[in-house]
Amino acid sequence: MSGNGRAKVPHAATCEALASWLDQVPFSKARKNIPRDFADGVMMAELLKHYYPKLVELHNYTSASCLIHKVNNWLTLNRKVLSKIGIKLSKDQIEQIASASPDYITPVLISLKQKIDSAKEKRDAEHKRTHTNNPQNILCFVEKKQADAVYGIPMACEAANGQQLMVSMENMVPQRLLDEKLSEIAEKDDAINILIQKVSHLDTLLQLKDQRIKDLTQQLQSLQVINKELGNSGFM
Repeated sequence: MSGNGRAKVPHAATCEALASWLDQVPFSKARKNIPRDFADGVMMAELLKHYYPKLVELHNYTSASCLIHKVNNWLTLNRKVLSKIGIKLSKDQIEQIASASPDYITPVLISLKQKIDSAKEKRDAEHKRTHTNNPQNILCFVEKKQADAVYGIPMACEAANGQQLMVSMENMVPQRLLDEKLSEIAEKDDAINILIQKVSHLDTLLQLKDQRIKDLTQQLQSLQVINKELGNSGFM
């Protein structure tokens, strides 16, 4: 966005959509009047930080009541952030925005919103395209008819939109190999269960052994006490 003249006044519906969009951003102070709120550039920095966190360092922008300070904040934003996302403000626009002149900041915000919305639509479309065209995201079933049949995804799989998608053989597993691996897993599971049972049995035996040792120790101590008492009484 560039130019020195006053921008065309946006439609009321556009302004309402803009206000609703701004309400989604956690600003450091309540928004009351857009031209005055954005005059010193701090809220603009916070808005840009919300959507372009890597481009904005908030400590570079401090609240100001002096026009020169406000203009400096906007000059920094214009140079470090706005120009990098395709929005270039003229010196006159910056001075008008810093002066809270009506009808100058709103077109800038609308332009920013359009760029952000457009970027989001492109990301969503790319995600949808990637998700739809990825064979791993398509679930197909085939009937097992012979030992060497392919398990899982067939060579030609019909997607939800009716298109035929060809799947690479790299994603295929021979049914015979799959059955062998499943059998090996089952055998190992059985062996593990047997070992677990043996360990449990040994643990029980150890507990019984410990208890037996404890009982014998107590009996021995009792006999020692009795022998000592008998010795003291002269019977030994």
